[in-house]
Amino acid sequence: MAVDYAAHCRRLLREVAAGRVTLRLADDTGFPALVAEECAPGVPSMRTATAVNPADFPTYRHLVETGDLLVQTDTRTHPIRPPDSLIDELRVYAQILAPIRRGGATVGTISVHIQDHPRRFSESDIAAVRACRDRIEAALAG
Repeated sequence: MAVDYAAHCRRLLREVAAGRVTLRLADDTGFPALVAEECAPGVPSMRTATAVNPADFPTYRHLVETGDLLVQTDTRTHPIRPPDSLIDELRVYAQILAPIRRGGATVGTISVHIQDHPRRFSESDIAAVRACRDRIEAALAG
């Protein structure tokens, strides 16, 4: 049975009151492909922005190296720098990133984006991201 990744993103979008939630999973080549995205009204899709390979950036490397969430209350000043296009084109000023892991390896990411302003995330926001990650990892494990 196919996993409805978009439903996971929609649920998290509501739970965190985010502007955008994305899910990336490694394709056959290992590239972290965008497999699902949900956006609040008026928030542009990542599919319209400059294409980047997330694995080329410190944010992704942090997820791979630590295996834990990265919470950025202000992407513009955080020492772990996201792609410039995320800030300049998509106006993502706060985000939570979670690695999706399988067999000890990072096979994808969940991103929660906040548009146009920094945001201090609550413990319930962070718990919602962890729960979504856990559901997706369980689905991947079968």
